[in-house]
Amino acid sequence: MNEVTSEASTSALTPHRRQGTPLIGHTRVQFDELHRLVSALNADQYTAPVPVLSKSSIGQHVRHVLEFYICLMNAGSDTVDYDSRKRDRALETDRAAVMGALNALRDWMKNIRQDMRMHLLVDHSTDGSGNTRMGTSLYRELAYAFDHGTHHMALLRIAVEQHHPGIALDPDFGVAPSTVRDRKNRNA
Repeated sequence: MNEVTSEASTSALTPHRRQGTPLIGHTRVQFDELHRLVSALNADQYTAPVPVLSKSSIGQHVRHVLEFYICLMNAGSDTVDYDSRKRDRALETDRAAVMGALNALRDWMKNIRQDMRMHLLVDHSTDGSGNTRMGTSLYRELAYAFDHGTHHMALLRIAVEQHHPGIALDPDFGVAPSTVRDRKNRNA
């Protein structure tokens, strides 16, 4: 395993401009948007293959988004490894399981008070030979999970608009915050 070392080995990081409170607040908004989407869909709409999503379902994309957060939550203050996540099929078929996961994630986030050092295990090889362990932090990984979620929510938006046009999504659903700001600035 290759290792990229971090500068310090302490568990807490010095506070910085992007404090946890705004990041956690924005993540909660993302959870609320996913909650509203899942609530608006019936079981068949949630689990049916969607051609525009390469025949994956809306539920599979929701599962994928949530599992990155769940993986981070379960890592505690140690090592996060998104490649080894559980891939809980209940999250792609059972809307009640999604609501339970969203509630567990919200509860976990209530207890986050500061950034902390962590490690990230990644493998970008196709044969499993490229494991690399590198330094990261809780806030950095929360930001990654948020951005990753936004990307998948953009795909979900396309699926909903094409296959379930009667379901109204928030105008900013699946839109990166920087794009929302840019649009506002252009229209100001």
